[in-house]
Amino acid sequence: MALKCLIVEDSPFMCEIYRYSLSGVSDFSIAAEAHDGEEATNLLRQIQPDVLILDLVLPKKNGLDILKELPSLSPSTKVIVISSLENEAIINQAKALGAIVYLTKPFTKAQLVTAIEDISKHYSEVQNG
Repeated sequence: MALKCLIVEDSPFMCEIYRYSLSGVSDFSIAAEAHDGEEATNLLRQIQPDVLILDLVLPKKNGLDILKELPSLSPSTKVIVISSLENEAIINQAKALGAIVYLTKPFTKAQLVTAIEDISKHYSEVQNG
């Protein structure tokens, strides 16, 4: 089963980096991209992704607000936050709201792939457990 991913990032350059970094990951596909918080909310409802790659600083609605709404939008979605915000209180808040992984920009391709593989293992354990 290929994991469906929604990327929520307002920077086209960063979206390109995500596409490039994840292009070789097996059993993984990018289902859609959102470039602001409102678009993200709509896509979460529609596609119910397995994985959400989420920036916190977004136009129209920030990533923390999306995390707060996620249980009602797409309850089984696992979240990787990737943000330039390195404030410990914000990192702790994102994790308390359900983010499994919090990476800061800049990040490496290996860090991103490892985060996806960790989430993929979680899905495999749930299916086989």
